[in-house]
Amino acid sequence: MTMPTPRQFYFVLLNDTLPLDLAGPLQVLLEAQRAGQSIDIHYVSAEDAQIMDGGLRLHQLRPLPAKLDATDVVILPGCKDAFVTYNNPAGLRTQQWLKDQARYDPYILSICSGAVLAAKAGLMENKACTTHFALIERFRSAFRACKVADNRIFVQDGKLFSSAGISSGIDMTLHFVSVLFGEHIAARVAREMLVYFRRSGQDPQLSPWLCHRNHMHRALHQVQDLVCGQISSPHSLQTLASAAHLSVRQLSRLFKQNLGITPGEYVSGIKVAHAKALLSRSNIQIEAIADACGYSSARHFRRIWNQFETLSPSQYRQAHQQ
Repeated sequence: MTMPTPRQFYFVLLNDTLPLDLAGPLQVLLEAQRAGQSIDIHYVSAEDAQIMDGGLRLHQLRPLPAKLDATDVVILPGCKDAFVTYNNPAGLRTQQWLKDQARYDPYILSICSGAVLAAKAGLMENKACTTHFALIERFRSAFRACKVADNRIFVQDGKLFSSAGISSGIDMTLHFVSVLFGEHIAARVAREMLVYFRRSGQDPQLSPWLCHRNHMHRALHQVQDLVCGQISSPHSLQTLASAAHLSVRQLSRLFKQNLGITPGEYVSGIKVAHAKALLSRSNIQIEAIADACGYSSARHFRRIWNQFETLSPSQYRQAHQQ
């Protein structure tokens, strides 16, 4: 079997880079790697050494790549005193590099004051974006063509993603991982990091993949992992019970005790959540979505869907398609 080509992620580093702006998104990507995603991570800079905010010294940084691809991801951590830092010689060279790379249309993820660098390079012109609350008014004044949003964890406008503050870079990167690799991968990463998975910059609700996980029963976690990892399987009660080495009666009782719902309700909730992601991110037919969610027919899928949603699948797609 041919292995997929790794997606390339480039952290662009300058003097006074804020440590958590780098470490938070980096940890998300490392956990996604460990979850089996094909990711290559690079640390690049206009100079081969930089000193982060707090004095941590970075050495042997790779040069800024000569040419990016449309599948590549550029991550711009924020810096202390961003309006000053991005005007020093290394900052100016980095701005020019970003301008030159814009023609290749890579993904851009700015964290906190990294939005200043992106805006100086012209990447946020006429784009919805956000940055740290303390910079909002100065940012608006300096970059009048940018559509700056207040009180948002992060903002997505096409292939441009921007986060508000230091820790919100984790939320944004989790969302980005869900866009590229699926919500079940992002939820797995969030569980490993013990953070909430907020699926959009406006929606603070817990992802369905994380709901009902606040228990310590290992066998039930195994069942939940099986359901989330094999959504296209039908998952009968007997199959789930066998996977946990329990009887059907024991499984049902433990689900009620620890999750407050039945195994069937949990399975349906995950399948409907997956269907929502497919509806909002693709144009595939309802019949194909039903099959991808493990239902024998579109009619069966719609019957389960109607237990969770008032909108029909087609109406949901019209309202939520990205």
